[in-house]
Amino acid sequence: MPRRVNNPRLHLSLTWRNRLVYAIVFLFPIVVATLRDAASTLYGLLVVLSLFYCQRAWQLLDPKEKRFLIALGLFFSFSFLSLLMTEDLREGFKRSERYFRLILLIPIYLMLRREQIDTAKPFMLGICGAVLVMMGQAVYQVSFLKETVAHGAYHKIILGDLAILFSTLIFIGVLFFGRKKADYLLAIPAILAGTYTSLLSGTRTAWFFVPVIFVCLLWMCRKDFNPKAWTRITIGIGICLLLLGGLQPKRLTEGLAQGLSDLKTFQQDPAIETSWGSRLVMWHNSILIFKDSPIIGTGMGDFKTDSQMLYDKGLSYSNDFALNQSHAHNLYLQLLAEGGIMGVILLTVALFVFPFLFLHALGRRTSDKPLRFYTLSGIIGVLAFAWFGISESWALRNPMITAYCMVMLVFMTSAANRKSGNTSSPPI
Repeated sequence: MPRRVNNPRLHLSLTWRNRLVYAIVFLFPIVVATLRDAASTLYGLLVVLSLFYCQRAWQLLDPKEKRFLIALGLFFSFSFLSLLMTEDLREGFKRSERYFRLILLIPIYLMLRREQIDTAKPFMLGICGAVLVMMGQAVYQVSFLKETVAHGAYHKIILGDLAILFSTLIFIGVLFFGRKKADYLLAIPAILAGTYTSLLSGTRTAWFFVPVIFVCLLWMCRKDFNPKAWTRITIGIGICLLLLGGLQPKRLTEGLAQGLSDLKTFQQDPAIETSWGSRLVMWHNSILIFKDSPIIGTGMGDFKTDSQMLYDKGLSYSNDFALNQSHAHNLYLQLLAEGGIMGVILLTVALFVFPFLFLHALGRRTSDKPLRFYTLSGIIGVLAFAWFGISESWALRNPMITAYCMVMLVFMTSAANRKSGNTSSPPI
């Protein structure tokens, strides 16, 4: 774990403020998908606390950190100004409330950097508890309530995506810090719990993320582990696959089979409402809306209005579900339609490119294992949310955009503080 430096300023780790931060960070992953509005409440508490302790922190930041925070501000400003073109102002202001959470990230980030707090440990402990709570809730909903899929407190996509992300972070943690058999005996059930939860949710995008992230992870970690470690990794993956296959063999194939069936149905009649078919209609409409205003889009919140206008002109398929959706179920096409090329560029650069470059630069050519863990976990978080955006406009869902903010806060600030050599560890 990060070392404690003898610095009077770092003794704040023993004060109620820092203990409150640790408690919030620990609880956040446990409640974000399982208890309605709890994550927003915790995030709001961090914001309120940060307003009193974020002063004089800007000068401590690396230029890449400043670039990231400024980009978030520019993205929000662009989105808010697009309301001047919006016809559906009610929906537009709902969007702006979601995006405003990105701005609220800034004072929290400054507070964590000023106080030099390492929040990664309580966050990881919270994740280990979260996957067990999520699995319990998922099993209850499917086995006792007889729900078709598990959905947690909100939606199956939120539950499934976050369960896979948390399992991946636990996997990375045990790779870096697992030393005894007990470490693996504790980690494997937690990883299985998260993966099983995602299977019960039926979230196909999360399933597809698993092979993608393993390829990226193995490539990025190829120099971190010796042959013995790689043997353990291979055995661990094999055990997990065998156990998952025994737990839910049908759910591993039913989702893909249903997706292929949706595509065949769409080819026969696009008006029939299916999961993938309706998405194709929405994505088709997004491209048409983009062509009407390719640079700055038609305005934040107007996707439903614009889709219905396309239908009135005979340019959209008659798919009731697609025509009555306020978002495109694709983060990038959503911004392409409502914000044009400028919106997509700002979102991609602010949310993904700048955090990735900052974390990659910190983790490159360093032998410090905690720092490598922080940067790699942050990069995996960036890749995960970038991937999740392919099938869902997650930035329009409060739990998901708050989860993105928390993941970036935890790993970016912990990595930066570790790099500075003045990290204060939590008293747990």
